[in-house]
Amino acid sequence: MRLKKSKNTAEEELIILLNKGYHILNWLKADYSEKRRGDSFNSAVDYQKYGDVVNDWGREVINTLNSIFPTELEANQFLYPLHKFGLIAAETQDDYKAASLRVRLDNLLKGLNEIRRDSLPRYTDLPITTRLYIEDIDSFAKARDVNPAVISHLLQPGGYLDIAEDVVQIGLEKILNEPFHKKDWGGEDNDLYTSNVIVNGIRRATAFLLKGNGLRVNSMEIKHCGKNGDQLLRLFDSLAELFVVQFVGNVSEAVIKDVEGKADQLRAKGKPACYCIINGQDTARLLHAYSLL
Repeated sequence: MRLKKSKNTAEEELIILLNKGYHILNWLKADYSEKRRGDSFNSAVDYQKYGDVVNDWGREVINTLNSIFPTELEANQFLYPLHKFGLIAAETQDDYKAASLRVRLDNLLKGLNEIRRDSLPRYTDLPITTRLYIEDIDSFAKARDVNPAVISHLLQPGGYLDIAEDVVQIGLEKILNEPFHKKDWGGEDNDLYTSNVIVNGIRRATAFLLKGNGLRVNSMEIKHCGKNGDQLLRLFDSLAELFVVQFVGNVSEAVIKDVEGKADQLRAKGKPACYCIINGQDTARLLHAYSLL
């Protein structure tokens, strides 16, 4: 059976929920202890508040699990974890209620982590779509944590990153552990070719067309990709499954449509083909994520 979301996205969402759950667990312990010490604990109010917070988190987990997995199996496994309560030592009934809620949450967290660790690998990942974004590429995983606002100060108006093509190429080679540096001579099929790119856990032969600040325009059009766009034609002649077009500024819709059309033509012939567009903002996010800016 197939997941409803990619495994990468699913795992990230589950990790976020796990961290949120552990934050709640720590808060339950700290808030209860502080109020007990200060003699300000109100059982009628605080138990209800604690339960509401845990239940809200639990509902969020259920909704997320149902958005990831094809059946309700994992949601039911989460609700009924195998972990037992065991013995809870408590001096008063109030202490027992507080401790029981914390143990219940701890069991739910352990069960959720088991689902993340053991259930995700059992399912088939989503098929690769024609267009990928840098977040979809395992080899660029660190860029997922870089919000565009983090690198906004590096960009000129219009999202232009003023760096040379060679800086981008060397940065990509470092990220991908590609030992061979291809020198730019103008007639090549691609600027960078590597089999080190990982997508959905599988290596994919990848061809890059790279454009830096030598182009001296804010938006890359087809006319900037060689004579009548012949660089794009040559790019798709590469023996690759993934075709990446990168520019330090904006990539025009005309270029994107042309690239998508070429990828669709290959797929219509039964060949695996997908593409990724990396504009100036994503170039900055990617290089920043790997400390290359």
